[in-house]
Amino acid sequence: MSWQRKTVTVPSELLTAIEAESEWSDAVVTGPMIYAAGQLGWDKTTGVFAEGIEAQAELALQNVEELLERAGASLSDVVHVRTYLTDANDYHRYEPVFQRFFPTDPPARVSIVVAQNIHDALINFEIVAIKTGSTQSY
Repeated sequence: MSWQRKTVTVPSELLTAIEAESEWSDAVVTGPMIYAAGQLGWDKTTGVFAEGIEAQAELALQNVEELLERAGASLSDVVHVRTYLTDANDYHRYEPVFQRFFPTDPPARVSIVVAQNIHDALINFEIVAIKTGSTQSY
């Protein structure tokens, strides 16, 4: 089976707000698979971060949800999440937020502590989703 590749672009307002030196895809969709770039806890029109780990996690997961909608999917289609934290102690603080977004049948997940996230974000979510029931390929 041959699938075409479709990109979900980063909002141009964000690229302008952060004075991006290059463009990237928010996600790549191939067949039923969605591979999303890391999603941060910032306003995608201004590049302004939410205050604190819980607020950044909330906004980052809202950004994941919005990105999936643009890709024709939803949070229930997420099968894997890779979380990058700058402080291991924040795991227990962001966990309740994560559980609100994935209350049942949560995706496989790994949390990784890093020295620094891009743009000094406190948290960064990278996801893989499979559009369920999809017969459409791009």
